[in-house]
Amino acid sequence: MKNIVIAGIIILFFVLSGCNREPAIEPSADFTTNLINNTTQVKTDFVMYTDKIKGEWATFFRGNDSVHTYSPDFYRAVGENLDLELDSVVVNGYSSAGSYPLTVVASSSGNWSKDYFQDVKTITITVTE
Repeated sequence: MKNIVIAGIIILFFVLSGCNREPAIEPSADFTTNLINNTTQVKTDFVMYTDKIKGEWATFFRGNDSVHTYSPDFYRAVGENLDLELDSVVVNGYSSAGSYPLTVVASSSGNWSKDYFQDVKTITITVTE
């Protein structure tokens, strides 16, 4: 009988501790760069400021080819995870002149993953010779 009571207390503890639903935080993909008018030169690195990005995780897509361009279908694009502990990241320069969509996707989930929120921001980077 003593073992049944102890087992019941342990089960009750786990059931009650699992009832704490964590709400998802509202994500924000807001970022800026050190570029003037979002223009840079070929093979010139620049800084993306990530201090205003909020979420549980964030990814950026360089947009320099079809594989690295953001698509609403995440599995079709390859991005780079951002460390949200840092306030900036260096983006490697583009290898050829043109216009490229630089996109950040900030995400968060909660309520035992029933809630999933995303925020997307895209700017166009112009690369000159």
